[in-house]
Amino acid sequence: MIRRFILLSVLTFLIAGLGCTRRSSEPRLVVEIPPGFTGSFVMEMGGREASPLQKDGEAYVVAVPRTGKVTTSTILVRPKVEFKNASDGSIWGFSQSVFTTGDGISVGGKIEFFVGTRKDYEAEENKKNHSGRSSAERRYEISPV
Repeated sequence: MIRRFILLSVLTFLIAGLGCTRRSSEPRLVVEIPPGFTGSFVMEMGGREASPLQKDGEAYVVAVPRTGKVTTSTILVRPKVEFKNASDGSIWGFSQSVFTTGDGISVGGKIEFFVGTRKDYEAEENKKNHSGRSSAERRYEISPV
C-alpha cells in the first residue's frame, strides 16, 4: 500500500512537472522597426528561393528594411509577434495569414502591418480601397509603350 502511494506520488509529480515545462507551440517572431520608418510592411513567407529568417535563441528575428518588404522561405503559423522599437499606437492593421494545400500543409503566408500615425494608416487604406491595389503595387506598374 505504501509502495503504491509512493509510486502514485512520483508519477503525479512527474506529470505536473512536464506540464509546467512544456513550451508553447507558437513560434516567437521579433520584428525590429528601424528609427524613422513609416509605411506598410509585408513579409511573404514560403518563398522557394528566399533565405530563412534568422534566429536569436528560440525567437525568429526580422529587421524591417526601408522598402518595407521581406521575402523568406520560413513559414510561421500563428506566431507570437513582438515589436522592437515601436512606440505605442504606431502599429496599425496587423494581419497574418497562412496558405495551405487541401490537406492542410502550409505552403506560404503573409504578415502585414502599417507603421505610423492612425491618420497616415487611414490615408493608406483609402488609397488601397479606391484603386483596389496597394500603393506599392501601383508604384511598380509598367505602362505599355
